[in-house]
Amino acid sequence: MPKKNGTGIIIGRFQVFELNEIHEKLIASVMDLHERIIIFLGSNPAPSLQNPIDLELRVLMINDRYGDDIQVEEMPDLPDDRIWSQELDRRILELRPVGDVTLYGTEEDFVSHYSGRYAARILEAKEEDFPEDPQMEALENLRDFRAGIIYANMRRFPTVYPTVDIAVFRNDRRELMLARKPNETKYRLPGGFTDPEDESYEEAALRELGEECGEIMIDDLTYLGSCRIEDWRYRGSWDSIMTHLYACVLSDGEPEPNDDIEELRWFDVKKLNDDHFVQEHRPLWEMLQEFLEEEA
Repeated sequence: MPKKNGTGIIIGRFQVFELNEIHEKLIASVMDLHERIIIFLGSNPAPSLQNPIDLELRVLMINDRYGDDIQVEEMPDLPDDRIWSQELDRRILELRPVGDVTLYGTEEDFVSHYSGRYAARILEAKEEDFPEDPQMEALENLRDFRAGIIYANMRRFPTVYPTVDIAVFRNDRRELMLARKPNETKYRLPGGFTDPEDESYEEAALRELGEECGEIMIDDLTYLGSCRIEDWRYRGSWDSIMTHLYACVLSDGEPEPNDDIEELRWFDVKKLNDDHFVQEHRPLWEMLQEFLEEEA
């Protein structure tokens, strides 16, 4: 076995609930070469599907397995690769590494982005390292699993969900189309949540109209404003809905209820009042009244 020398530094995220045999094998391959081992854990201030576990828990996971044999440090994400590389080098120098320094990480997430002063080597599992028929192990402790779900939700940022709602008029804006969902007695404007694939709120509005009202053509799509929606599904929650209200004019086609809409109905605007609308859409009706007064 070659003599150990210098400092080996592993750059990674280790976003897993426990270290597996592949992680341990890769870490061991670095420990076999160097006197001192440091792991820099990538951290991101915004939790996401790719970064669900916070820094503290990942540090504890590595410390539980390796104790004082491995030093664990934080390396926060930065928007510019060059600046990120300079900051990583600065943090390494602050740790007073022993001898020559070699950095290790994956090609895609580290080596191809790093432009600092140290040698960088690819550290990735080989295909033969993975089992031929991987299967997810059964959860052995549902109590801990439930506790983890609660913890994850307590630590995440409150979320504001963006939606779009669309007022479709006809007959010189004298009639407004409203939608009714199953198990509801009052009406609402067609609309729904935006999708990550939508290029704009306008595109989301057109998509929702097509999904809920069928193949219709509209003109004069106009943004009227936004407001918070007191949706019953989020009562008592940190999260909320912020909708973006649009108005348009039906130019062709006959609306037909689709998706989660049971009924579409045209109403005489002059005969509408708050009582026609579900509670959460009454603020939108107020915005529409202001719009109609300005257009009159």
